[in-house]
Amino acid sequence: MPSRKSKEGQPPPGFKLRRMLRAHNDVITGIAWSPDGRVLASGSKDRTIRLRNEDTLKLRRTLIGHSHWIFSVAWSPDGQTLVSGSADGTIRLWHAATGKLRRTLEGHSGAVRSLAWSPDGRMLASGSEDMTICLWDAATGELHEMLTAHTDVNSVAWSPDGRMLASGSSDQTVRLWDAETGKLRRTLQGHSGSVNSVAWSPDGRTLASGSFDYTIRLWDAETGRQAGVLEGHMREVIRVSFSADGILLASKSLDLTVRLWHCNTWETVAVLDEPHSHSWALSPAFHPKAPVLVTLGEESKFIRIWDLDLAALLSAASTFDTVHYTNAKVVLVGDTGVGKTGLSLVLTGQPFVPTESTHGRHVWTFDSREVELAGRRVETRETLLWDLAGQPGYRLIHQLSLNEVAMALVVFDARSETDPFAGVRHWDRALRQALRLQGDAALPMKKFLVAARMDRGGIPVSAERIQTLVRELGADGYFETSAKEGWTIAELAEAVRGAIDWEVLPKVSSTELFQRIKAFLVEEKKSGRLLSTADDLYRAFLRPKEATVEARGRAPDLRAQFETCIGRVESRGLIRRLSFGDLVLLQPEMLDAYASAMVMAARDEPDGLGCITEEDALAGRFRMPEDERIQNKKQEKLLLIATVEELLRHEIALREQTEAGPILVFPSQFTREWPDAPDPEGKAVLFGFEGPLLNIYATLAVRLSRSGLFEKQEMWKNAAVYKARVRGNCGVWLREVEEGRGEFTLFFDTVASEETHFQFEEYVHTHLRRRALPESIHRRRIFVCPECGTPVTERQAELRRERGFNWLRCNVCETRISLLDREERLVAVPPSTIPAMDRAADAGRERDAAAAILQGKIETSDFDVFISYSHKDKEWVHTWLLPRLEERGIYAYIDFRDFDVGVPVLVNIERAVDRCPKTLLVATPHWVKSEWTNFESLLLQTNPDDVVGLRRRMLPLMLEKCELPKRVSIFTYADFTQPIYWERELERIVNAIEDRVSLPES
Repeated sequence: MPSRKSKEGQPPPGFKLRRMLRAHNDVITGIAWSPDGRVLASGSKDRTIRLRNEDTLKLRRTLIGHSHWIFSVAWSPDGQTLVSGSADGTIRLWHAATGKLRRTLEGHSGAVRSLAWSPDGRMLASGSEDMTICLWDAATGELHEMLTAHTDVNSVAWSPDGRMLASGSSDQTVRLWDAETGKLRRTLQGHSGSVNSVAWSPDGRTLASGSFDYTIRLWDAETGRQAGVLEGHMREVIRVSFSADGILLASKSLDLTVRLWHCNTWETVAVLDEPHSHSWALSPAFHPKAPVLVTLGEESKFIRIWDLDLAALLSAASTFDTVHYTNAKVVLVGDTGVGKTGLSLVLTGQPFVPTESTHGRHVWTFDSREVELAGRRVETRETLLWDLAGQPGYRLIHQLSLNEVAMALVVFDARSETDPFAGVRHWDRALRQALRLQGDAALPMKKFLVAARMDRGGIPVSAERIQTLVRELGADGYFETSAKEGWTIAELAEAVRGAIDWEVLPKVSSTELFQRIKAFLVEEKKSGRLLSTADDLYRAFLRPKEATVEARGRAPDLRAQFETCIGRVESRGLIRRLSFGDLVLLQPEMLDAYASAMVMAARDEPDGLGCITEEDALAGRFRMPEDERIQNKKQEKLLLIATVEELLRHEIALREQTEAGPILVFPSQFTREWPDAPDPEGKAVLFGFEGPLLNIYATLAVRLSRSGLFEKQEMWKNAAVYKARVRGNCGVWLREVEEGRGEFTLFFDTVASEETHFQFEEYVHTHLRRRALPESIHRRRIFVCPECGTPVTERQAELRRERGFNWLRCNVCETRISLLDREERLVAVPPSTIPAMDRAADAGRERDAAAAILQGKIETSDFDVFISYSHKDKEWVHTWLLPRLEERGIYAYIDFRDFDVGVPVLVNIERAVDRCPKTLLVATPHWVKSEWTNFESLLLQTNPDDVVGLRRRMLPLMLEKCELPKRVSIFTYADFTQPIYWERELERIVNAIEDRVSLPES
């Protein structure tokens, strides 16, 4: 097998180094060629922009003015202006010929991460950490438009025709904006990690996005659908860039490589080492006129210019083991007991076996085949059949499994005489809502209505009614089947095969090794193994003959690819990487079974309070059939912890502290009747909508409770009351009109301010737009007489306003009733609170999930960091630092709890450093004198080859001003010398411990 990388620092075939030099005194954060290719601009953490000649890299001038890091540089299309964006929140426009500052643009409240000029040079787009995209008039510097939708903005890029602007964000989405109107046109979902970079192909047909999920995704610009996925990187992808001729795509990753992909076949043609990359060092960049690529060198302070031999590069594609495959997901949905499991067995070629109602979900291989593509390439096409349990307790859970569906089989029981179509409309709405949540990236899903168990007798409804239902559902076909007798099974299977449109499904370009690892993991799943460490799985993978001698020789690289592959198989829903213990759950459907059992336990709570104590949940003290439980109690305990985390992370449950300990509250499972239903006082607004009602209500109730603006007071069956931070109480009540159709009634007490009304309604409406079927949402203001309470009909209010009146007289007491609505009721419209509420809700979700993760880490002794400190600082470490780390799910190895008594201190430290991936050094003058000598001794005893790695695992935290030891002084420290900055610096430490961002070298 040919090597993917150049060996011993040599460049791969097709690369010739033209020139390399140290360009800055600190990390280079952005590079850009002038439009004519004669000047290279680079911005740096050293706060300067430097311009160099293309051929010699001779310095032409240095631009100074920003007070913080430079994040982005970009040339105007005419090459006369260079623009820079900085962590200081400003944008500066420089005269390229003279280096003089033309203008400073101020408007962002956070770091400016990305800049892009419109193709005609009239507009400038800037993306910032403050969650906004600003569109500036390049001639006047005036702010033309401010776009908000993301949680932050990492990258912006104009389409070649200037009609659309693309943006990428840590919220895992790519968004396309209409450049003329500023309206959001498409939301592209598919990444499972932060989107760090977006780039358009020169012809404007394809948009590429690089993500922290280790993949590059390719989007069809016209339809917004995902066209392809490029796999190969083993760490986060932080930059993507197309060559000017559109033949190559370059991608840079934190795996310390730059990959080149051939855009005709999406095969890898070269892998270039780029040592010591940083997450903010955003190379590479193609020359606009010639086959030249610029990348970074040592410490990301050096620039390397490469001449590319295109013919050599393209011919090298055959030496890479690129594999092409496509997956199709078919879901089998319907109510419990309708015969889905028997149907799934025979559809996948297994013998029919009478079964009880299935709990959880099962994933079967329905079909797998190879087809030949152009150029003698082969594509594997695999179809997976997902059988989802239909019990009501599972509806909350299975709503989460309806993404990326190519085909849905909606099953009903033909023998039912009471309601043969029970559940059909619920699942149809759930499927449509799942499509809605995926935005424009959703696949064009086909849908068959399937009558099961036809051997038990005919359907007790007319053929006309069935055809009416088929039309209402928009179903693409109808089948009457019997799994037991095999009736119409072959025809249904063939129809499923024929209905899948493989051309619109994303094409995945991967490696042959990736595919072998995936096949191994799927086989391990099929063998029935439940839980395993990644280490055990890796060792098992190395045993068979498939792990060649050559692969074993590349052990570090192979292990990294194995870890990456676990994530890829997890993204297909076939396995689950737990958040603790290096554990891989090979049967993730067990999470569904335990989650649903907890949901039902909360529903059956005697007082109707819809909760279960966390202690009972983690001990498994709830009703669940014994034959469905995991018999290994230790494994069950770990799965219970993972289940609690899953419920909290998906906002199905809320974690609350009580005097008796934490409880898990399930807003959708309250059975205590609300005394004010069905006519609550203070009704103000009614929203009608369609979708998965309980999911929508549960997540709304949980997010409002965590929003920071509204504090939960009481809950009842389908109703919740909150105390507003501004003033007054407000609440929401869900009424189920029919299956899949509901109404939210918003109500307020008499002291609730108009601002409270506005904020609460705005958040509920936004939540519905995100989670309900958008075309089904209907809002109605409820007007009542303030004196006698007589309601005004919707028609009366509508006709009165059409005639230009914003009031009418009560027909009972003659009191004047205001018909003002929304912003009209406010003296001044306040800024939107939705972004702040979303941030607070997200933080609350992560905090609750972290509590469960910490439990798992304690159970598995999965330490994150060893804390070294002097006993003089014991109180601060124990009472301030340690609790805050634990709140974030970080499990610390610390002397008073984890050191062995009667063992030399150095031995204990050696064990701690060995067991923890990071070591936090709480530096003070006393620590340097009393504790550092132990670390020096440890470093002296360490194998010289390992010393660098050991030092890089050390994270300095300066609690008091002191001179850091020489061996760690090269690293930037977290500054805790001023209490006012403790919380900010804590986040830097947490990020470094979790490898989201490392503390950089000084």
